[in-house]
Amino acid sequence: MRPTICFIDDSDFEHDLVRNQIAPSAPELTFVQAYTFEEAMERLGRAIPVLFLLDLWGQDMAVEHPVLTPKAELEKRIAQFKTVDQVYEGLETFRGDPTNEYLKRLFTIVDSWRNLFEEACGRIGQNRKYGLANLRQVRAHYPAAVPGVFYTRKSLITDAVAMFGAGADGLFIKPTGQDDKATKRLTKEFAPTLIQALALIVDRLLKGLETHEAFYRTQHGQDVQELITSWKNFRMKGKTPASAP
Repeated sequence: MRPTICFIDDSDFEHDLVRNQIAPSAPELTFVQAYTFEEAMERLGRAIPVLFLLDLWGQDMAVEHPVLTPKAELEKRIAQFKTVDQVYEGLETFRGDPTNEYLKRLFTIVDSWRNLFEEACGRIGQNRKYGLANLRQVRAHYPAAVPGVFYTRKSLITDAVAMFGAGADGLFIKPTGQDDKATKRLTKEFAPTLIQALALIVDRLLKGLETHEAFYRTQHGQDVQELITSWKNFRMKGKTPASAP
């Protein structure tokens, strides 16, 4: 048997990236891909994945009438943002720490864009509820030693706080290019690094399956020792050196 990574994302484009740019970099692994946790459970059957790789942002079904923010409204909000001239104004004669003052001023621009982005996403029904709900399902059905790791493109610092507050085992940012072609190239280049980083997370947690061996044998009908052995065999192939004990 080959160790399995289960990828859950609501985007066809992201699934194509995993299928064509990431999975080929780790042919010793099986990638099970799904759009919802329920579909993932059907595709996995009784198999236990060594890791769940979860998208964060998805469509919130509670938003009944998603709508794009009107262009005029966006332009009005953006016109109120601090300008670059305001960032630099008076810095040369500023009394105190000019570096810290500069960064504070510059961050107000970043924060304005961040808030605007989050509000615009909220109006079209895109938010982190999708990913956090999938993580809760992972914890409910695989209560020990199966990592839930987020792999996201649009997340903000507030999302990171929510993810780790919900017990995520890791967070990775999807590479993003100027267009789809560039994104595919960057994803392919990043794939070995991602696989290595995910492997280190599995190394750290997989041993804990032994303490819940009876649960997984009853609920999934899989021999935990067989799963651990398959993972060790994967790691011994040399592409992803095992972490130090």
